[in-house]
Amino acid sequence: MFFEVHLDLLQAAVEANLSRTAWTGFAPITPPDSRQADEFVGAYAGAVLQLSDLSTSTITADEVSPYTGKPLNVSYSAPTAHEALAGAARVAADLRDAGVQRRVGVCLEALHRIHQRGPEFAAVTSHTTGQSLSMACSGSGTNALDRGLEAVAMAWAAMNRVPSEVTWQQTFGKTPVTLRKRFRPRPLGTALVIACASFPAWNAYPAILANLATGNPVLVKPHPRSILATALAVSIIRDVLSETGLPADSVQLLVDTAESPVAGDLATNPATRIVDFTGSQRFGNWLERNVSNALIFTETAGVNTVILDSVQNLAATMRTLAGGLSLFSGQMCTTPQNIYIPDAGVLTPDGVVSRNDVVAALSAAIDDLAGTPRRAAAICGALQSESTLESLNSLANQAETNGTLVRNPVAYAHPEYSKARAVTPLLIRVDPRRGDQLPGGEQFGPVAYLIDCADRDAAVEHATASIRQHGAISSYLYCTDDNAIDDIAAAYADAGASLSANLVSSMPMQYAAAYSDYHVTGLNPAGNATLTDESFVAGRFRMVQDRRQIEG
Repeated sequence: MFFEVHLDLLQAAVEANLSRTAWTGFAPITPPDSRQADEFVGAYAGAVLQLSDLSTSTITADEVSPYTGKPLNVSYSAPTAHEALAGAARVAADLRDAGVQRRVGVCLEALHRIHQRGPEFAAVTSHTTGQSLSMACSGSGTNALDRGLEAVAMAWAAMNRVPSEVTWQQTFGKTPVTLRKRFRPRPLGTALVIACASFPAWNAYPAILANLATGNPVLVKPHPRSILATALAVSIIRDVLSETGLPADSVQLLVDTAESPVAGDLATNPATRIVDFTGSQRFGNWLERNVSNALIFTETAGVNTVILDSVQNLAATMRTLAGGLSLFSGQMCTTPQNIYIPDAGVLTPDGVVSRNDVVAALSAAIDDLAGTPRRAAAICGALQSESTLESLNSLANQAETNGTLVRNPVAYAHPEYSKARAVTPLLIRVDPRRGDQLPGGEQFGPVAYLIDCADRDAAVEHATASIRQHGAISSYLYCTDDNAIDDIAAAYADAGASLSANLVSSMPMQYAAAYSDYHVTGLNPAGNATLTDESFVAGRFRMVQDRRQIEG
């Protein structure tokens, strides 16, 4: 039904996955203004979104806008683990027997409809996660949709690599034997997708759709304080399933509370066969250690490093780095955290710039960004959680006490929302050689540690050791020596980390391109899955066969 409508798009995405060149399947989304965004969100106040058929239980979620400070007051379906798994089991055969084309068609049509409602999705994303409206249109809009399409295209290609039927012949002794063989992809079983609070769509869309395309019923468990955008996506998928004659419960939404979580019980239930998780390293590690009944795909957190060795343009580099630290208030898994600056300073075409001057230039670049409210609002957005702000202020107080504070996490003046939980980056300068302590892992939010180090080689040694211990999702290098870049890239690859060198442009340094950039390597503690390589989709189904001898 929908497969033929979107076939050209699917084929183009398959080709983009192979070529790894720049391509997008979705036109840019125009951000709504703040008034329109408020209206979009306000339309759901008091609503009950029932997105699971076997349960009438609901929960009014603890969702509070990081911009207005007001509760969203939306209720959602809250089936028990037993009810949700029973619902998935009830529809499994219908979803499996629908066939690959029909399921892929559902995925493509759902992506199309989410894109059509892009401004609405941007509004609810902004008021649940704290993303700016522009980021919600791009990172959680077109780029997230592209990531979803990328996964669908990868799954489609993997399932169609094996022919559905062949005639096989071989001679045994003097007698030829002819067999007709049929091959069928079969799903692994019920899948659980656990989404994070700050950037759910970017990771949830690929997981939900890869599972659905390969025939696995999906239980979607959003973060209890960031639900509405994910719920609307699930609602659209359920509508498309119903229109295609498939059971809506092929995708269900489950909502819990922070006080009574259900993810652990769902993940460890033997009926759950696949778990996709994005979130804290603590829970991701727990899943990897304790869930033996399911295939686990995790993206958690790491310590992303920057090495400042030599640059062509120091001012441009500092602006890029200031933007990277400020983007979405440091709440992205690709945000840099540990920045290494050698004792000798940073080499530029005009000579060496001392470390103190580099630190001052970075702080000034952040101040410049923060001093332009509209620009700051578009880049920084707001903190999703009050606890992140409390943690940030505690770190700043500690740094001031021990003399390592460079820049306080001061608020910027949001031009639209006076109560926005708005903040700009905290900078702390440390020297491990004198006993200064670095955090034992990711420090969530807008905080960077400026690390004094002997030289470039020492920085590489320290950074790669950190990657092996804590993981990393994105790593950055500024160096004008091409031979050195090659050597450092090899060192990072040996540590299981990707590396970006000399990013200075209008492109945010954290940007990861669908169909081209592999996100998370699966080779360090930051996660075991990659968006999206073939292993991300291949394990979700298996091939079964039957063979029949043809006489004569």
